[in-house]
Amino acid sequence: MENILNLPSDSDIKKVLKKDDKELPGVVQVMGKMLSLCNDPNTSIGEVAKLVETDPGIAVKVLGIVNSSFFGLRSRVSAISEAVLFLGLDEIKKICLGVTFFEKMVKSGQRDHFDRTFFWRHCLGVASLCHAIAVEIGHPYPDEAYTAGLLHDFGKIILDRSGRVNYTDFFNNAYNCTTPLVEAERDVMGIGHDDLGAYYGHRLGFPDKLCLAIQYHHRRFGDLDICQEDMQLICIVCLADFLAWTQGLGPVDAISPPTLQAEVEKNIRLDRIDFEAVIQKMDEEIKNTARFYDFEFPSSEQYRANLLKANLKLSSINADNFSHREEEVDKNQSVTASITAPHRSLEPKKILSATLEAICQDFGFDRVYILRVVSPLRRLQVVECLQQDGFSDHLASQYISMGEADNGFLQCMRNKGPVVVNGLLPGEKEVLERFSVSQMLVVPFCSQDKVIGLLGMDYIVSGKKIEPGLFSSIAIVANELGLAMENASAYKKAKSASLHDGLTGLLNRKTIDELLNKAFVKAADDSIPLSVAMIDVDHFKKFNDMFGHQAGDIVLKLIAKILKKMSRPTDHVGRYGGEEFIVVLNNTAPDKAVVYSERVRKEIEHLGRLLSKRFPGLGLTVSVGVSSFVEDLKNQEALVLKADKALYKAKESGRNRVVSG
Repeated sequence: MENILNLPSDSDIKKVLKKDDKELPGVVQVMGKMLSLCNDPNTSIGEVAKLVETDPGIAVKVLGIVNSSFFGLRSRVSAISEAVLFLGLDEIKKICLGVTFFEKMVKSGQRDHFDRTFFWRHCLGVASLCHAIAVEIGHPYPDEAYTAGLLHDFGKIILDRSGRVNYTDFFNNAYNCTTPLVEAERDVMGIGHDDLGAYYGHRLGFPDKLCLAIQYHHRRFGDLDICQEDMQLICIVCLADFLAWTQGLGPVDAISPPTLQAEVEKNIRLDRIDFEAVIQKMDEEIKNTARFYDFEFPSSEQYRANLLKANLKLSSINADNFSHREEEVDKNQSVTASITAPHRSLEPKKILSATLEAICQDFGFDRVYILRVVSPLRRLQVVECLQQDGFSDHLASQYISMGEADNGFLQCMRNKGPVVVNGLLPGEKEVLERFSVSQMLVVPFCSQDKVIGLLGMDYIVSGKKIEPGLFSSIAIVANELGLAMENASAYKKAKSASLHDGLTGLLNRKTIDELLNKAFVKAADDSIPLSVAMIDVDHFKKFNDMFGHQAGDIVLKLIAKILKKMSRPTDHVGRYGGEEFIVVLNNTAPDKAVVYSERVRKEIEHLGRLLSKRFPGLGLTVSVGVSSFVEDLKNQEALVLKADKALYKAKESGRNRVVSG
């Protein structure tokens, strides 16, 4: 088994961990002892209770969780052994293991920027999902799956506590990394958390199957010579890790999503899992324990943004798998292209085009089109049409007026189901004549349970009759189309959010740097004037100290609005960090940049006078440093540095002024 694990050597570990962390072995040993007790079927509750009660912090938290409203005990429990009578030994073991891991590994020795609470929320989520999935698929040991989920990422804690490379610094750089997190760890830290976790797990006597799950939950593992039960355990952790990320419960608040290995679909019947029940169970458990670990459940915005990315990733994986299969004649299997087609892009036009092509291919219609709902005018407009082998715009100007009369189009939208329009109801015959067909199938697609359009299909060439047997399959495709359009909208919002500062709505530093780089190159190549204004809020710390951080946030938002209002569409306005802002003034000479900056300074000074009663004792002003492109500047960093030095002079000269560098 050790060969299968392919563990790093002791010398490899010494190269990546600090020598002076004497506390780490003891902490890990406590974890190992608790895990050993919890995994031993012959362990008595007295042994578990004795270990828990040696640490008052662990004992208090365990009893707090046991007595929470989630378990609904009629009377409060004051001892671990007593809790077993109500919840059973297995449930108490799970709680004790989780609390010990948190107190001894997660909470202890915390660094500043690696968010251990965010990480712990992920561990609990994956553990709960693992247990629920194991139950769903009939795995013989759901409690083992829970343990594997809880500890799958514990190598990250060791890296954070003892890595020679500061894990905080690593994360600051990893946010800009396009490779998976574990690969970035190998490059920067010298080892991945999966290998490090498996190494320590093996040293502490973790069961081999647990070490395998820790080491291979990010790797391909189909060629491992292990039993089906152990293979399935790795699959459970992989799937749970992926599902947790889709629910906004990733291990960190960013970084690329985990990949879902092909082995998962080969070893787990995904169609037999009630994912709604699995997610609901996790939600209940996490929400119950959240207050004991001081974290919040993800917001709906976080959930939707992560769900979007996960849906696309999963669709990509499924599409890739399908592309390697032999084509099936059976129609139930050939519908695959239509189901996955909507998820192959984030651009609405490409989504619609791919869906129409797939429907023509899978169902054999001569013509397929998209009818967009134009709500105020109570009509439908053709926005995309595919006829046989090519897209056509000859229907693009066609409108279908729904009027007040009840017809197939209205029934389709009202009942949210497929309808065959055959000319028997008011207004239908005239539409069919314009489309040169005797029948038309319309199927709605929705976003957030609201009909946003209809899929229209007909046999304009062959004249065949539309068969009702197609309805259910096409309805599935329409549902996927609705989800894809919804995802595209969410992606557009998420993409915008990734470019902007969350507090002020201005461009964030990364985006500003990219835009400034382009502007600098253009200025250097084409001799176009370029200036930069660096703006800093005077005495900003006093706003936070005297009136609280909310007051500081208000000030930053107000200044951001002024900067946006007073800047041109061709300028780029961003928050550069803290209370510092930057404006990239394209095609702006030095004297004009100073004029602009002085106008901004006066406007904010005026705002400060208006706010004097709201923030008594503090006047809101800003200092501004201005720099402009000249030929001897080597790069954009030099241009920003020049403005920053001018800003420093403005501060040193008494603040509330503009200085040009």
